Amino acid sequence: MDDGTRTQLSAGARVTYDGQAWDIAELTPPGVLLAGPAGRLRRVSISHLLAAPGTRVGDSSGTERAADAGLRLAGLGSAELAQLRERVAHVREACTGYRRGSPELALPGEPRPEYAPGAGRLQRYQAKAAEMQVGVRTVERWAARLERDGPAGLVDERHLRRRAPQGGADARWLAMARTVLAEHADASTPTQDLILARTAARLDAEHGTGTVPLPGRTRARALLGEISRGTSAFGGAKARREIAGRPAAPYGRLEATRPGEYLLLDTTRLDVFAMDPVTLRWVQAELTIAMDLYDRCITGLRLTPVSTKAVDAAAVLFESVRPLPEPAAGWVDIRPPYHGLPSQVVIDASRLAGQDGTPLLPSVAAETVVVDYADPPVMPTSAQRPWSRVCQGRC
Repeated sequence: MDDGTRTQLSAGARVTYDGQAWDIAELTPPGVLLAGPAGRLRRVSISHLLAAPGTRVGDSSGTERAADAGLRLAGLGSAELAQLRERVAHVREACTGYRRGSPELALPGEPRPEYAPGAGRLQRYQAKAAEMQVGVRTVERWAARLERDGPAGLVDERHLRRRAPQGGADARWLAMARTVLAEHADASTPTQDLILARTAARLDAEHGTGTVPLPGRTRARALLGEISRGTSAFGGAKARREIAGRPAAPYGRLEATRPGEYLLLDTTRLDVFAMDPVTLRWVQAELTIAMDLYDRCITGLRLTPVSTKAVDAAAVLFESVRPLPEPAAGWVDIRPPYHGLPSQVVIDASRLAGQDGTPLLPSVAAETVVVDYADPPVMPTSAQRPWSRVCQGRC
């Protein structure tokens, strides 16, 4: 989009996106539901829609109208195209006396007496209205559309129109229904009748009895299905609680651009057993590792019996930010490879090592640590949910 223009994005507006014309059926930040020809639906984020090249909001220029005409015609089926051709031929005959619009392309028997060039325009319109069993005003409107927009102006809007999923519903009813559904996220699975009854009772208590119009039973159920889509509101309780506990920010793929930008921390139960030296019993082991996302380098690991505790995760983080000491003479160096310092960066050596020369920090320190919530969890507190958590500058 052009940065120098300001447009208003609202439900019902027409946008050109991804080479097609769409109508905004629903605007629910941060996303928007687009309705295209032949009932096609597509949901995209508002930021992506406005940033995509070629996106245009509104339809004010002749170029946009021409592009929209092609899209409208491309969205028709064979039956709708045949109906459109017949209507265009009728309107051309009413305007020019010839179904193909020109004397050079006249069909046998044209022009007919009622559509002869000497007949008045109103007379031809009246004859065509009687032939097609429509009103004279309809024929006049078709003629104006054909002259302004070409054949695309005569497309039957019923083939392109699709009712918005939440169109016609009172905004107060929708807001209250969402509130009631959110209150049942941690409760037992409700029924649709219960949600509808509580929504109506709340609206009567807040706005007065009969003030807010309520949708019919069938329409109300359809609206509940639309606003609860993807929330498992009437499905499994476990899935509903997990979805409700997701972070507000949308999920996305982490893209690391340099070493140390993201450090992934995860715990996995292994099919490996170890003998407890105290009880002499075989116990299952768990592996906790920290990995740099940029080059997939393992920066720390710890193998623990039975289950991983918070101190084990802290030890892995400590190993990631403080390299292991040099191995003793005769031992094989199995330390993980730490990132080298770029040659163009100059840092005071006293800040990287202690008085005895022991390294204090690796050359590249982790900026962000991503913890994957597992079972059993690395940090078994309720505050660690949802499934993934990003700690920036605090880990």
